This record gives sequence, structure tokens and C-alpha cells, in this order.
Amino acid sequence: MSSERRAQGWRSRPDLSLLIITMMLMVIGFVMVLSASAPAAQFQMRDSMFFFKKQVAWGLLGIIAMLLGTAMPLERIRTWAKPAMLATAFMLIAVHLPHIGVSVYGATRWLKLGPFTLQPSELAKLALVLFVADFLARHPESGWKLAREHRQLMLPIGGMLGLILFQPDLGTTLMGATACFALFWANGTKAWKMGSWMLAGVVGVMGVSLSTPYQRLRWLAFMDPWKYPRDIGFQLIQSLLAIGSGGIFGTGWGQGKQKLFYLPIQHADFIFAVLAEEFGLMGTLGLVLLFLLFAQRGFAIAKRSQNPFNQLLCIGLTTLISVQAFVNIGVVTASLPTTGIPLPFLSAGGTSLMITLFSVGLILNVSRQTQVQLRLLKLGENVV
Repeated sequence: MSSERRAQGWRSRPDLSLLIITMMLMVIGFVMVLSASAPAAQFQMRDSMFFFKKQVAWGLLGIIAMLLGTAMPLERIRTWAKPAMLATAFMLIAVHLPHIGVSVYGATRWLKLGPFTLQPSELAKLALVLFVADFLARHPESGWKLAREHRQLMLPIGGMLGLILFQPDLGTTLMGATACFALFWANGTKAWKMGSWMLAGVVGVMGVSLSTPYQRLRWLAFMDPWKYPRDIGFQLIQSLLAIGSGGIFGTGWGQGKQKLFYLPIQHADFIFAVLAEEFGLMGTLGLVLLFLLFAQRGFAIAKRSQNPFNQLLCIGLTTLISVQAFVNIGVVTASLPTTGIPLPFLSAGGTSLMITLFSVGLILNVSRQTQVQLRLLKLGENVV
């Protein structure tokens, strides 16, 4: 009984470092949304804090979601894997229905729910990680029966990614595929299989990019934005001007100029450029360091876990959040073609923030269970 009580004491302690990093990133996000969105909010809504108040409201819901993710039994969450895939697939189809789906900038990615909008593709990434982690934990690669397992695993993955791509949303499709790829790699999938899937993915991405007009334009803008300064290269040029204007220490919070109707989508996908202008190189390096520390803590928690599902879930979610962060930074700095994905914790967007915080809650949950397992193991060794 004494051992159980002592173990329960450890159970209430999730990874404090990851929690602090998450809170710091979220606070930075609130501060930057307020600064980046104020001009547009004042012009569109006659309320300079409109987008900021929405982000804070979603953040509070996200904190509740994170607490639930931390407290709920992971075995119960594991049972959601297949239902979550089915429910998300229906939502991805529903976005194309009249009066339900909402189109923005030529993409149909949102569901209208009264005064709120929901982006099912954000849920789809989480559902994919849950589904693949559950399957691989039950079916180690060495025990696969190719015909059956490919039908039960690869077809659902391909179907989900296809529905996201059809919105169209190539960036989110790539993020979901990257998380799945990390899970296969962590599960010990053979190199030749990984290579063949990667080759197929590259061919598919290039095919979509070359066959879709707006994707071709993004490639052209990426290769030489200065050749198209008034149309397809405008956003990227304004982003680079914002980053360059920040210098070493920045212009100061709220003092950036590019957000004044020069840089499009400044409080969402391109919020990193506003941060770079107002906080300079030092501010951007600090943000990059926080994301690196987030990834380090997430993978460290996964490494310590003794449960295959918990370990894979932690790897998938950490990969999803950290890779998306660096892809977004790569896009904003013209290191990668524009993909249209938000910067986790910072970009304005309720669904993204809430799902990201729930995902962090699941990682913290894994850290709690790992602490219990390690403590019980240590107590057992002492008894022996």
C-alpha cells in the first residue's frame, strides 16, 4: 500500500519543463497576435483587440483540453483511434457541402458551427497519429502480413491524406504524412519500404504541385519572388522586408511597419515575420530555441516510456508540432515554398491552438505514466 501511495505521488507530476515551454510559447503567441492583428482588426471590426480576444478565448479552451489530455487514461484515449478517423473523415467531406463548408483564399477547409468555424484537417492530423500509433503498437513490423496489414493501415492513411489534399491543403497533407513517416521509422520499418514510400510521396507532391495552378505559382514565387513583386511574389517580399527591418534587436513590440497592410495574413501564417521585425534576430533565435527545447523534451519523454503505444504517440505528436514549426519558419524566411500552415502556439487560429494544446496534454500524460512506471520499477528492485 505504501508503494502505491508513493507511486501516485509521482503520477501527479507531468514533465514540468515541457509545460513551462508550452506556456511560454502560448504567451508569446498572445502577445504577437495582439500586435500583428491590431491594425487589421481595427479596420475590419472597429475593435483593435478583436482577433486577440478570440485567440485568448480559444487558448482558455485549449488549456482545458490540455488538462483533459493530461488527466484522462491513455488506454481510453487509445480506443478513440478508429472512431476519430471515421468522424474526421466525415467532417473533411462535410466541408464541401453548401452552407456548411467555408472557403477562404480559394481553399475549402472550415466547417461553420454557428458563430465559430472549425478546421477538420487539424483534427485529422491528431486522428492519424492516434490511429497509426495504435496499429503499430499492436502489430510490430516484424509481424506484418502484407496484404491484410496494408489494407487495414495504408488505405485509411491514404484516404485521410487524400481528403485533406482535396480541400486543397498540401501543407497539412505533408505534415500528416511526415508524422506517419516518423512513426514507421520509430517502429523499425525496413529501409527499403521507407525509401519506396518516400519516393512515392515526392512524386505525388511534385505531381500535385505541377498540375495545380496555385501550387505552380507558389513554386515560381519561391524561386524568384522579386521577379513578381506586384502579384505572386508580393507576400514573400514583404515578409523578407519585415525580417530584414528587425535587425539584431528589432523595432520594439507594436512598432513594426509591415503589418500595416503591407504583409498579408500577418497575424496567421506569417506571424513569424512580424516577430522578427519587432524583436529582431535575438527574438527569433529565442523562439527557435524554445521549439528546439520542446522537441528535445518530447522525444526524451518518448525515449523513457516503457509502453509501445505511449512511446509512438509521443513521437508522432512531438514530430507533428516541432516539424510544423520549422516548416512555417522556413516558408516565412523563403527557405521553403509557401505551404499555408500555421506556426504552432503563435498563429491566430482557434482549432490549431486547441488541438496543439490537447496534443501537449497527451505528451504530458505519457510523462506522468512513465514516472509511475519508473518509480514502481525502482521500488520493485529495492524490494528484491
